Amino acid sequence: MWFAWSYDGEAWTRIGPDFDTTTFSDEYCKYGEFTGTMVGIAVTDAALHEKTADFDFLDYEADETKPVD
Repeated sequence: MWFAWSYDGEAWTRIGPDFDTTTFSDEYCKYGEFTGTMVGIAVTDAALHEKTADFDFLDYEADETKPVD
C-alpha cells in the first residue's frame, strides 16, 4: 500500500514508504478471526494552527493479481 498527493489531480507524487498490508485483512485470517484493522489519514498544523486539510475522496484500489491465502 502506498499514499500519494497532488495539487491538480493530474500529477501525483508518492509519499512515505510502501507498506505490506496483506496480513491486515480479515480475508488473511486462517480461522475467520476479525483483525480489526483500520486505515486513516490525519493532517495537522501542529506548529501554527492556521492551515486546514480538505479531503474530497479516498480512492482504494485492490490488487486483484495478489492471491489471498
